[in-house]
Amino acid sequence: MLLCLGCHAPARVQPVAPTPAAASSDAASPVAHFSRIETELSALRALPFKHSVPSSTQSRADFRAWVHGELGRELPPEKNQALSHAYADLGLAPQGFDLMTTLEEALTTQVAAYYDPSSKAFRVVGEARDKDVDEIIVAHELTHALDDQHFDLETFDGGEGNRLGLSEDERTARQFVTEGEATFMMLAWRTASGEGAAKQLGPLGVAGVRMALALLGAADPLELLAATRRGRSAAELSPEERRELDQMTRLPPFISMPLIEPYFKGAALVSEVWGRGGWAAVNDLYRHPPASTEQILHAREKFLDGRDPPIAISLPAGRPALNDAPAATDVLGELGMRAYFKTWDFPSGDAAAAGWGGDRFWVWKRASKFLVLWATRWDSESDAKKFLAAYLDILGARFPAAGIGRVGQDAWRLIRPQGDLLHAERRGRDVDVIVGAQTEEIPKLRAVLLAVERS
Repeated sequence: MLLCLGCHAPARVQPVAPTPAAASSDAASPVAHFSRIETELSALRALPFKHSVPSSTQSRADFRAWVHGELGRELPPEKNQALSHAYADLGLAPQGFDLMTTLEEALTTQVAAYYDPSSKAFRVVGEARDKDVDEIIVAHELTHALDDQHFDLETFDGGEGNRLGLSEDERTARQFVTEGEATFMMLAWRTASGEGAAKQLGPLGVAGVRMALALLGAADPLELLAATRRGRSAAELSPEERRELDQMTRLPPFISMPLIEPYFKGAALVSEVWGRGGWAAVNDLYRHPPASTEQILHAREKFLDGRDPPIAISLPAGRPALNDAPAATDVLGELGMRAYFKTWDFPSGDAAAAGWGGDRFWVWKRASKFLVLWATRWDSESDAKKFLAAYLDILGARFPAAGIGRVGQDAWRLIRPQGDLLHAERRGRDVDVIVGAQTEEIPKLRAVLLAVERS
């Protein structure tokens, strides 16, 4: 559920009749020079606004209520409970973790403004007025509005209720496109020459954008959050703003990484695509988007120069040992794997995650406990061995009082503090994990994972 607020809302509305962007009234907008920024973005992006973007202020309480409602549609109570337990059992979050509460806090912390595709409106959050919202944030969010008018961001994100059935890894990969382009555009808008419809991005402007991306890419998480949430450097934040954003950097990495990295790594991708084929090539990202975060993290070799599709993984038909449908299922992806290793400060986590080919986990509620099955496939047997060795190293840190026993040629098992088992096993390129089972259940669960379809 790692969604940035500028890109996602499930409800659909009918678009208003197109009018020229210049017809928007700055006097009616909570942001000064609103129509000028629309005009300049349109000139830079070589796309017209089909209609001006409605804008208004929203109290922080109403904003939090809106976020709560959006998350509630994404995460009904049973699904939230199942996913919360699954992320904890997989080692991505502490025991007792609540996904919806954590996301709500993360998504409402120090947001200055956002664009909502469901209402097609730009909103300034809190009691801010035009001097409180940096124009670079306005440029970022109005880029979302412009893209929405041409590429339908709601459908791009999976549609209402995720009717496209995208995994969270796929949705995060698409977020690298939307947030990456908006970041590229806001930097281009800041460095471009000219004003109004004459705004243009020349060679010096492009060099400035790429220099800014390089600097921001090397910045610490607090600096990145300050740039994306407030449009200012961390040094310019008030003590209260700094405290709130600093708390975000302490979130579990599987929450914080997809909320931060799409902005600048996505902008680097868009910059590369733009350099190869101009705006026509960027437009094509919306028609043929990346299918995994792996394609983003290895953009040249696995996306731009030739696409490496992820392995699709699904339960076998019938599931003879598991007749009930899972309470939740999803894909961690390579970014999720990196987040797992970062959670436990594993020094070579990116390398251990780099051979990812595909994965999927499923979670079942059984009385007061949960069972999690996690199936993975790697690019090579060597990659699978590297991942499993790193995974086993971390188990010692996760369960310092539990001994890890070898129960087969490439299978290991330990008893968790809850009294149930964690079983990890490699077969060729596949590494599978069972969490929450009893000893007598392991054979039938291994049979289910052996029959999992990976193609």
